[in-house]
Amino acid sequence: MAINNVAVDEGVMQIPSWWTCPAGYEELQKKAHLIGKNHLLSGASISDQQSVYPRESLKTIAEAGFGAVTIPAIDGGLGAGFTGFAVLAESFAQYCASSTMCWVMHTAAVQTLYSAGTPEQRERYIPGVLKGEVGGLAFSEPATGSHFWNVVSKAPRYGNGYLLNADKSFVTSAGEADWYVVATSYPNSSESDNLMFLLVKNDQDGVESFPFSAMGLRGNSSGPMKFKDVFVPIEDRLGGEGGMNYYNDNTIDPLFLLGTASCWTGIAQGALNAAIDSAKKKVHADTGKNVASYQVIRHELAKAQILVDSSRSLLYRTAAGMDECIKNGLPLSECLYPLWQLKTHAADIVIQVTNQALQVSGGRGYLTGQVEKFLRDGRAGALMGPTNEILREWIGRTLIEVPWFE
Repeated sequence: MAINNVAVDEGVMQIPSWWTCPAGYEELQKKAHLIGKNHLLSGASISDQQSVYPRESLKTIAEAGFGAVTIPAIDGGLGAGFTGFAVLAESFAQYCASSTMCWVMHTAAVQTLYSAGTPEQRERYIPGVLKGEVGGLAFSEPATGSHFWNVVSKAPRYGNGYLLNADKSFVTSAGEADWYVVATSYPNSSESDNLMFLLVKNDQDGVESFPFSAMGLRGNSSGPMKFKDVFVPIEDRLGGEGGMNYYNDNTIDPLFLLGTASCWTGIAQGALNAAIDSAKKKVHADTGKNVASYQVIRHELAKAQILVDSSRSLLYRTAAGMDECIKNGLPLSECLYPLWQLKTHAADIVIQVTNQALQVSGGRGYLTGQVEKFLRDGRAGALMGPTNEILREWIGRTLIEVPWFE
C-alpha cells in the first residue's frame, strides 16, 4: 500500500501530521527540517565541542527568510506569527540547540524593536536583520540573578542621550550579536516603573563580553557583558524614559517563554529520534536481534514520546492563543499563565526524555555524541529564568487567587 505516495509496510501505523504540526504550517515545518538536516546538524558538534558561535547556521536561517519571522509581512517580516515561530524553533532544535537558542533570543529582540520602536528605528534595523544581522537581549544582572525583569543598573541623561553603566550576567550571543536591547533604569523617571530599553551596537566604545565555558548550549556564546560609560543617543532609546514593564510583560516574556519551551521540546524530540535510530540499527550478534526488538526498550521509547507530545500539544495550543490575542487586539500578557505552565513542563520533560534516550542508547549514548549533547543542552531549561521554581510559585499563587507578583 502507499500513503501520500510513500510505500509503507502493511499494518504499520502512520502518525497523523496534525499530531506533530499545526494545520497550515506543514510546508514551514518541512523547510525547517531541511535546513536542520542540510545545514544545522553538520555544524552542531563542532559548535558544541569547540564552543564556536554558529554564525553560518544563523546566516542560513536568515537567508531562508526567517530573520524576522514574527514581524508582519507588510513591514518586511515573514508574518508567520507565534505559531510559525514555535514550529520553526521546535524543528531547528532537533538538530542544533545552540543555533536555535541564539535565533530565539534574536527573534525576541527583533520583536521588541518592532513593538516598542519607532518607524525610523524599524527602518534602520530591520533591513539588516533580513540580511543576517543578529540581535540580542541584555537583561539579567548579577545583583538580581534569575529575576531578570529587575535591574539595578542606571542610564542617566548625558547630553543628547544617556550614559549607560551596566553589568549583565547571562547574555546569549554575547560579543557576537550585532546589536542588543539592553534593559536598564532611568533614575528620574516619572513613569510607574523606571525600566528603560536602549539599543546598543556591539562595536560601541565601552562594550565588553566574557563568554564562559558551560555544560551545554556551548555554541551560543552566553556569558557576562559590561557596558561601561557607553553613550547611547536618544534616537536609540526604545519607548520612553521608564514605563517599559509593559513590554516586558507583553513582548519579552511571551516570546522568551514560548521560544525556549519550543527549544526544550525540540531537544527532547531530537534526542529521542537519535535513540530510536540507534536502537533500530544496533544488532546483538548473540541473539540476532536489534535493540528495538526488546519490549522494555519499546516501552521506554513510548513513554518518552508521550512526554514530548504532551509538551508539543501545550506548545502549539499556547502559540495559537497568542496569535488569537494579537488578532483580537488583546495584550499578550493574557497568555502568561499558560506560558508559565508550558515553559515549566517543557523544561521538566526534556530532562526526563534525554535521560531516557541516553539509557536506551546504552554505553554508546554515554560517549560524546548527539544524545549526550542533547542531555547537556536540555538541562539548561529548568535553570533559565524565570526558573521552574519561580514559575511554579506564580502558578500556585494564581490557583489560590492571590497576586502572583510581589
